[in-house]
Amino acid sequence: MIQGLDHIQLAMPVGGEPRARAFYGELLGLKEIPKPPELAKRGGLWFELPDGRGLHLGVEEPFVPAKKAHPAFRVLTLDLLAERVSQAKAPVKWSHEVPDVRRFHSEDPFGNRLEFQEQPSEHKLTEDEVLAVLYALEKEEVTIPTAQRLRAEEAPSGGVPFVCSNGWCFVIFSDDFEWDYIMRVTAPDGRWLEFQDMVGGPGQPKPMPRLADYRPPSQIGLDVWGLLGEREEVGEARRVR
Repeated sequence: MIQGLDHIQLAMPVGGEPRARAFYGELLGLKEIPKPPELAKRGGLWFELPDGRGLHLGVEEPFVPAKKAHPAFRVLTLDLLAERVSQAKAPVKWSHEVPDVRRFHSEDPFGNRLEFQEQPSEHKLTEDEVLAVLYALEKEEVTIPTAQRLRAEEAPSGGVPFVCSNGWCFVIFSDDFEWDYIMRVTAPDGRWLEFQDMVGGPGQPKPMPRLADYRPPSQIGLDVWGLLGEREEVGEARRVR
């Protein structure tokens, strides 16, 4: 009887191999594996997922992209992938219909629908670990690309994602161009924290007071994040190292 899934197949147009390699191989980081010689004559590509399952792209003529049916990929750091996909000019459409599942939909170069779901670690980050990265950003030991800062300046109120040079991802709630609070932070190994982990329940002591109250000093907020932080003296007073 059925034991599991071996591979999935998507269609692609004739001659689409270079675009498929650029998207699935270079952007998504999947390993291309050779097709058997007889099948290679038909065109298309095979890729291998980290869990050993396969993603096959076969030539279909006439080609019609799959707009509803789609594969859903498990991702360790979803915000990092969303940033990479967005920079590649592919769509990023976040979806919140499924409780407790962070995901977004996109399209490959041929218009096939794709879904990406986050599979975070069961272990969470510590307050000291997150603060260490925030302080490294203040010292410019870790950086945020200029393009992300510019987008933050133009973003409406809500969550603004930042992907750091060390692979950490911060989602900051910005209200009128001003840093409000950290909504979520994810490390490259998949460990994470959310706002509720830092502030705790109503009427309860904050589990992570230094992190819950952190605001970047004014000039650092602008130079590093592209957002207004607190006044310098207030930000310095709150930092306990």
